[in-house]
Amino acid sequence: MTEWDRGPRAKKSSSTVIKMLKRLLTTGFDKDISIGLINSSVNLNSDDETYATIDISIIDRTTGNIEFIKNGACPTFIKSNNKVEVVKAISLPAGIMQDIDLVVYDKDLKGGEIIVMCSDGILESNTELVNKEIWVKELLENIETDEIQKIANILLQESIDNGLGIAKDDMTILIAKIEKIN
Repeated sequence: MTEWDRGPRAKKSSSTVIKMLKRLLTTGFDKDISIGLINSSVNLNSDDETYATIDISIIDRTTGNIEFIKNGACPTFIKSNNKVEVVKAISLPAGIMQDIDLVVYDKDLKGGEIIVMCSDGILESNTELVNKEIWVKELLENIETDEIQKIANILLQESIDNGLGIAKDDMTILIAKIEKIN
């Protein structure tokens, strides 16, 4: 199967996982149970090449705690002024193994942080580095604005520039600014 054939299948798999997760969480299932059910479903209902990364950030707006659930997902970056913390997990995506090894991290936020999540197309666009998250971390540290749209535009443009002006993969960026903690 070629790289081009996988794109539509990956999109369909991701859409299915998102719909399932939304349904399970909104009907009251615990996040751990929900992700375990999704993993089992993807594992049972797919061929050897279908899997889904899971990358969730849950923010408690009253306590300021952010919880990261990452399985096979790219690192998340937490920017606070010119300091950037990298949150990453080494785990396999849902659907590869029969039992999922849920990786959860949490951090207390103070307010003013910028959370940056991105797809592997952003990270992998820099082919010169072995440690792919370094270039994103350094870029974010050097960005002086806290306007999230400008940050997204800069990160996207740098990723496209890494491919000599051609986006070679999906390049998705999700950014949230934590204004204040109640």
